Amino acid sequence: PAPPARRPTGLTALDARENDFALMGAQIEALKKGNAVYKPIYNHDSGFKDLPELLQPNKVMVFEGLHPIYDEKARSQLDLGIYIDIVNDVKFAWKVQRDVQERGWTEEQVREDINKRLPDFSKYVDPQKANADVVLRYEPSDKGLPFLKVKLIQKKDGAFPMTTLKRDLTLAGSKPGATLKMYDDDWFGSSVTVVEMDGEIDMDNMEAQLKMIEENMEGLNAKSKGELTEAMLKLKSSPGSQNGTGLLQTVIAMKVREIYEKLSAWR
Repeated sequence: PAPPARRPTGLTALDARENDFALMGAQIEALKKGNAVYKPIYNHDSGFKDLPELLQPNKVMVFEGLHPIYDEKARSQLDLGIYIDIVNDVKFAWKVQRDVQERGWTEEQVREDINKRLPDFSKYVDPQKANADVVLRYEPSDKGLPFLKVKLIQKKDGAFPMTTLKRDLTLAGSKPGATLKMYDDDWFGSSVTVVEMDGEIDMDNMEAQLKMIEENMEGLNAKSKGELTEAMLKLKSSPGSQNGTGLLQTVIAMKVREIYEKLSAWR
């Protein structure tokens, strides 16, 4: 028999009512207990559900999408919740860069596409960042776009092991340069510590500046001296390697490893 079609509800994929959170929570719980599940697959091209996929439990499981930490039952099964928070000005700039160049859209078409989804995004997707253990937030640089200010927002006493700075840093060289600083803040009623990088490092002096940053960080739990610098140098040609995108994503990766090792030892 043909797979069932999606009901013509008129709702967007961002609307939480288009999701089966009871099944999602039950399946995450089953996987954590070591049981395989048949994960439903919705085909966005055809509007039908494809045949379900048999998903086996594994040592590391990643649940990603529009609503991974929306539902309390599903969220409670996760060992770590990460949210990528891109403010509208940055989102628009990135989408223009992609859709104008690759799809031939006009800037007005891009703006209309974003605005069409904005109400559902604001209602169902964006609020999840309040419940994340750590948030990677993208804002325009104080020097303006296309430069970025990237923030690592860490909940105090949360599941994410804290990474801090010994002192604020200013890195000179190529324009616009970069500043790193740390401060405490309130994040939707939760106390957080923020590590912020604004601007870009000097790619001609990348190794030396990365070493300076790494030596100024505490709580990385690196496996060897210079591990963060070495990891970043391997990604030198990747997009975002010159700003807080690459740096703070690499920090998150190291902390995810730390969480995994602690959980593995405990279990």
